Amino acid sequence: MKIQEKYNIQETANTFSFCPKKPTLAMSWWFLAGILAGILLLLFFGNCLDQAMRWAIYILMGYFVLHSWYDIQIGSKIRYTFDANENAVYKSSPLRAKTKIMKLEEIVIFIHSEMGSSYYALGAKKRQFIKSYIISEGFSAGKKCEIKQQAYEDFILMKIEKLQDSVLKNTQIKNT
Repeated sequence: MKIQEKYNIQETANTFSFCPKKPTLAMSWWFLAGILAGILLLLFFGNCLDQAMRWAIYILMGYFVLHSWYDIQIGSKIRYTFDANENAVYKSSPLRAKTKIMKLEEIVIFIHSEMGSSYYALGAKKRQFIKSYIISEGFSAGKKCEIKQQAYEDFILMKIEKLQDSVLKNTQIKNT
């Protein structure tokens, strides 16, 4: 699958937008199917457990169903738009309209690592560790993930960097 389809990329001369969580959509569907299969198994073999344990498992599975459904219906459709004309980065989702989250000239993209996996995050200069936004799928160790990460860097991060450079050049021209 091409990276444009994988991240649902939309691009014009001065804008670039993508859905960073879309690649995890298939995994969310499989996770939901596994949870539903577990619920069915629990319905058939639940009499082996006491009532308190059964209810605790039902509550946990219900939470996981809601979390997976959120990932499928909302999380995978969150879109970040980088607009050089407006010097802005926008975030939009099915629940919220397009909202400006920061200026394009002040963004910092950094790698956030935790427990053997990493992802790219977006934050404002000097405040990136206070408030940041996940803008990539998770990358773990391994040859396949290294290839995915390199493709992400070569295509998506390069486009963002070009837009940011064009904004900085325009700002310098206006100031002189």
